Amino acid sequence: MFMKKIYFLFIGIITWIIFTFPVFAGSVFPDVYDSHPVNTALSYLVDKGVIQGYPDGNFQPLWLINRAEFTKMIVEGVLQQTPDETRYHYCFPDVADDWYAKYVCYAKELGWVQGYTDGNFHPSDSITRSEALKILAMAMDWTLSLKTSSFLDIDPNDSEQWFASYVMMAEERQIIDIFDRYASPHELISRAQMAEILYRAMKNAEGQPFEIWELTSKRPHSYSDILATGIQPAYPSDMTFTHHAQTGYPYGCYAFATKNLTEWKYGIVLDIAEVQTTINWDGSYIWTDDEFDAFCAAYNTDIVFTYNASAEFFFKKLAMGEPMILYIPYYLDTNGDGVEENIGHNVVAYSFDQNGVWIADSISPGSQRQLDYDEVFPNTDFYTQNLTQIRQVKDKGLRKDQSGL
Repeated sequence: MFMKKIYFLFIGIITWIIFTFPVFAGSVFPDVYDSHPVNTALSYLVDKGVIQGYPDGNFQPLWLINRAEFTKMIVEGVLQQTPDETRYHYCFPDVADDWYAKYVCYAKELGWVQGYTDGNFHPSDSITRSEALKILAMAMDWTLSLKTSSFLDIDPNDSEQWFASYVMMAEERQIIDIFDRYASPHELISRAQMAEILYRAMKNAEGQPFEIWELTSKRPHSYSDILATGIQPAYPSDMTFTHHAQTGYPYGCYAFATKNLTEWKYGIVLDIAEVQTTINWDGSYIWTDDEFDAFCAAYNTDIVFTYNASAEFFFKKLAMGEPMILYIPYYLDTNGDGVEENIGHNVVAYSFDQNGVWIADSISPGSQRQLDYDEVFPNTDFYTQNLTQIRQVKDKGLRKDQSGL
């Protein structure tokens, strides 16, 4: 699927970059854009009877999936098992004879799932990446030979990381993308992310090839080089993206970029005045380290910074459907002396074309507009200045920094 590997052909002193891209089939769901790469997984899973849409025909790719839904998909969809509902019920205090009871109780009997410390299963709780991978690994009888993880937040020697081996099993089978330096194991996964995980796991079990997102360049390439490969964004430029205005907060662009991205991605509407009080923020500029830490803890969010992100990283993130907060230069006469200084500005990048990057901007009154590439890559054609990913996690999140990608 996704991005093919890059090959280098040396002819004299000329280096040619060859990226090959699949042609995505039209979406089987009306609320998934034809350009979104998840369509390959969705087509496969629908054909296999693993997933289906809601009664209105939509898939709702950004909605989070809960523990009961995921367990059913593994038992009935992936493994094609239909447990006897007269036998499999009442296995947790909060799992009685509901529609999901036979799947949860079947999985419990086989040791794939267990309750929390309170003894309950919490079927309606959103499932995390690590919880999903554990169920999948046990159901598919995975084993582990990998000794260390390429992810900085996965340590098999940490006794508190019960999930490390399961993430590493998925990493070993290339079920998850080897793209960022952080796996964010406690991230709540969306239905689109779930589809990718199940598709790859099933293809792996069949011994059939599939592709993951990864950085394949051995050296940096300019944005024009990457564009010349024909890479396409997951989302079109004319889609509607949240763009609240930073009215009342003239230097609060980072907070509003976070608000716009969080609302679009998770449907969580942040009250900026409440955020200001919660993290003890003065209402201006990007947050301090303490303010970032307070935000991540209070709002259950991993904030992943990528400093000097390569053009390949930037475009592939947008091609895989991951809008990000983008820092761009912004010049303003702050002293009224006619001399403009770069105070910087943060926006949400969500799409691109040959002419530039499409953003959601919070400068009043709020807008969706296009940036020229010299604004996105202001100092060099090879790297942006920094990007931010927002990931909702189950409990308190962390700020995580990565560079050189």
